[in-house]
Amino acid sequence: MKLFLSTLTLIAVSAGFLSAEPINTICPVADRPAKADVVTEWEDKKVAFCCNRCKARFEAEPEKYADKLKEEE
Repeated sequence: MKLFLSTLTLIAVSAGFLSAEPINTICPVADRPAKADVVTEWEDKKVAFCCNRCKARFEAEPEKYADKLKEEE
């Protein structure tokens, strides 16, 4: 029963993340329009990027781009 509840909770949390809209419309790395399907999680928020290369750069150094996200919020 505990395993079932844990799995159910994990699914609910994941579904919430997947359905949540990104907090940005402009890529914080390249300043181009962001794609809703190229995302990562940062500070419990969904962040979108224009491409996977920008996503990787952000994930390596999120503090470098955090100010751009705070401006858009």
